[in-house]
Amino acid sequence: MFTKEQLLEKINDPEMGSASEITNVLKSWRIDPIYEDENKNEYYDEMAISKLKHALKLKEQGKNDEEISSIVNNGIINPITAPMARNTQAQALNNITLDVTSQTLSLLAESIAQKITGEITEKLKNSDIFEPLMDSTRLKRDNEILSRQVSQILEENKKLITRNNMLQKENAKFRHLAGQLYFKQQ
Repeated sequence: MFTKEQLLEKINDPEMGSASEITNVLKSWRIDPIYEDENKNEYYDEMAISKLKHALKLKEQGKNDEEISSIVNNGIINPITAPMARNTQAQALNNITLDVTSQTLSLLAESIAQKITGEITEKLKNSDIFEPLMDSTRLKRDNEILSRQVSQILEENKKLITRNNMLQKENAKFRHLAGQLYFKQQ
C-alpha cells in the first residue's frame, strides 16, 4: 500500500508537485483509497497507480475530468467506498473488522491481477528466455552481411581476372632484345 507521497514518487510526473495537487486530482478522477486508518491517512494500491498514470495520459490528450473519471473507472462513476476499519474489543483483545463490498472485492481482484501481470512481465524481461532467439537473429543478420561482402569480393575477383588476362595478352606482344630493351610485335 502507498501513501499519497509515495504515489507522487511512483508516477514521477513533474506537473504534480505536492500532495494537495494529487489529492485534488484523485478526488476529481474518483480514484479512491483502498484503506483509511484511524488517523485519516489514506492508502492506495498498485491499481491506483495504474489508474493515475492512465488518467495523466488521458489528460495530456485533452480529455476533461469527467471523461477521464469515466474511462479510468471503466464507466463506473459512482465513487467506490473504501473499506472501513473499526477497532472492536472482545475479551480484552483488539480485533479489526473490515467492511467489504462487491465493489471493494472487484477492485481488489483487479489490483491483484494487475500486480501478477506486472510481476510476470518483469520476470520475462529479466529472464534469458529470449536470449537464444535474439542471438539467432543477430547471427542471421551477420550472415546476410557476410554474404553480401563475399558477393562483392567475388565480383572484384572476376574484374581482376579479366584485367590480368588482358595485361598478359598485351605483355605477350613484347619481345626481349637485350637487357632492358623490348620491342612490340604487331
